[in-house]
Amino acid sequence: MRISKAERKMNSKTTNKLLSMLFCVAATSLCAQTIKNVSLLYPFFEKLILLEEKKEGKVNIVHIGDSHIQSEPLINAIRKPLQQQFGDGGRGFVFPYWPNKPTTRPYSYSTNAAWQICRNSQPMRCDTGTEFGLSGYGFSTKAEQFVFSVEASDDKYKFNTIKIISPTASLYRFATIEGDKKPIIRNERYNMARHKVKSGETLEAIAKNYKVSVSAIKRENKMKTDYIYAGRNLRIPTTVTETQIDTSMFRPLEYQQQEPFVSVYQQDNPISAIYLLPTQKQNFYNLNGLILENYSPGIIYHNIGAVGATAADFNANPLFFKQLPVLLPDIVIVSFGTNESYNGLPADKFIEQMDLFINNIKASCPDIPILVTTPPMSLLRHKKFNTYILEYSKALMLKENVALWDLYSFLAGLMGPAKDITATKISKDNVHYTSDGYANQGTAFTKDFLSEYESYKRSRTQDNPNN
Repeated sequence: MRISKAERKMNSKTTNKLLSMLFCVAATSLCAQTIKNVSLLYPFFEKLILLEEKKEGKVNIVHIGDSHIQSEPLINAIRKPLQQQFGDGGRGFVFPYWPNKPTTRPYSYSTNAAWQICRNSQPMRCDTGTEFGLSGYGFSTKAEQFVFSVEASDDKYKFNTIKIISPTASLYRFATIEGDKKPIIRNERYNMARHKVKSGETLEAIAKNYKVSVSAIKRENKMKTDYIYAGRNLRIPTTVTETQIDTSMFRPLEYQQQEPFVSVYQQDNPISAIYLLPTQKQNFYNLNGLILENYSPGIIYHNIGAVGATAADFNANPLFFKQLPVLLPDIVIVSFGTNESYNGLPADKFIEQMDLFINNIKASCPDIPILVTTPPMSLLRHKKFNTYILEYSKALMLKENVALWDLYSFLAGLMGPAKDITATKISKDNVHYTSDGYANQGTAFTKDFLSEYESYKRSRTQDNPNN
């Protein structure tokens, strides 16, 4: 029997509706916006109570995941309300995703040397010797001499404490400048080659042949994907002429603390810019990120989001878990699932990798509570409903050893009876979300999180009126 196009469309809508209904029945906590296994967060809530009452010290929240967790609107919708209530302890973990580029983000990064940036999900595109640490990215240079600057875009983002994270943090030193004169660092000149793509060539092979990164070729040719075709002419930035900088203007700073993977500098007066220089000549330098803090008590919300990353990509790099304690986490929030779904990973394999990731966190940071969020809904090719995400969410919500917040069901609720996914403010790529969409997700999480916190405080007072 032949089925008409209209009937197929109706069947598809019916299937999606039934899947959502079954999802709600399968896990009773899914469709009510609460945190499952919330008692696991009570030790963390005690730290928040102490911070709120004493207004001393800092509480570190670490949020790890994929590209969604890089979203400023999402993270700001969580960070800002928490810091307004408990105090602003500083920005926390930062990473130079876009060095030498104008940015609206709180910090800009400039360098006079060529640095290669690559993802932990694509290690084959990195130079030999690249180490993926806390950021989930490789960031390295072969330049023997360089200057790398970090500058706040506004006085409210000034910092007193800066920590450098690297496999060998002692290879770097911090400096400030004497007087008001700032060095001109962002000044790179590329020598261009032209390459006509031959049949069978890949962008990766071309990049390796010219000893440049794939991202550099894509950036120069304004390419959004790795797709190339025979006959296309590519501009190849073959070399970088590094700007020579007079280092005599820099005033070296002494570290107050040096430990494996981290060096720490502090000063009483907050500063808006700091410069990173090598301590000795090396053939290769790895940088895994920086931590910026102030002297005020409060929350530090560290977000670590790697584009294209899966839990398995982080599991494959032990350095990440070795460096995680540097953040002094009081709680770790974990958000994966989107990239696994586009890789077609079955739910049981996804849970296997998530369990390994959680166990790795517990091994490096014992007794730290972990909160897992279900992944946001998305569409596959031809706008087909992503049932992988549904299965991942169902499986996650059955776990008992971590606290759980159900982002998937929150978005399903926004869709309403009509199951209109546009109501979630999903972006045109059907994977990510608009700024408003991400802000909605962050606000919903913060509301539920603080609701559980206030509920715990009330029950605590009832149990012990003298508290």
